Amino acid sequence: GGVPDFGVPPSGGPEGAEPLLQLREEQQRLELGRRREHLREAQQRLQEVALEAQTAQLKRLRQTSER
Repeated sequence: GGVPDFGVPPSGGPEGAEPLLQLREEQQRLELGRRREHLREAQQRLQEVALEAQTAQLKRLRQTSER
């Protein structure tokens, strides 16, 4: 048999699927955490950009009103 046996029954029984399920759940949890982090960063960036735009707008308004 040139095929390596990783301790997974060829029948694909429940004892073979259990660790795979746990692995998938773990990956999903990691992915969710990463996505949440990414969302938080994107939100912060958006806030900063919005603030900058608001400041620039206020500056422009002041300049036009001074004239």
